[in-house]
Amino acid sequence: MSENFITVVGLEIHLQLNTKTKMFSPENYFFGGLPNTQIHPVSLALPGTLPLINKEVIKSAIKLGLSLNCDINKHNLFARKNYFYSDLPKGYQITQFNDPICSNGEVIINENKKNTTY
Repeated sequence: MSENFITVVGLEIHLQLNTKTKMFSPENYFFGGLPNTQIHPVSLALPGTLPLINKEVIKSAIKLGLSLNCDINKHNLFARKNYFYSDLPKGYQITQFNDPICSNGEVIINENKKNTTY
């Protein structure tokens, strides 16, 4: 490899916060539940239903962002990405691709007795 190039690796992190309900629908959620038992008309995107944001998720996301020294965005935008998923009957995914709650965080790893910021 040429000395003119530097390897840069970016990560997109997905995680599951420890809230009792889902992000956009009011049904209780816990890991390991039986299939099709933690579902709600909002999760299925049935006609006439609209997502409602879970305030506890926003609070948890901000706490996590602060602990990772993230920029906390004052303006957030949720958007729909429409495409087919075999396991997503509603046909869209809600995303914060352009305006996430938190961005530009860092994790400091002690590597060979020197701190490296990632």
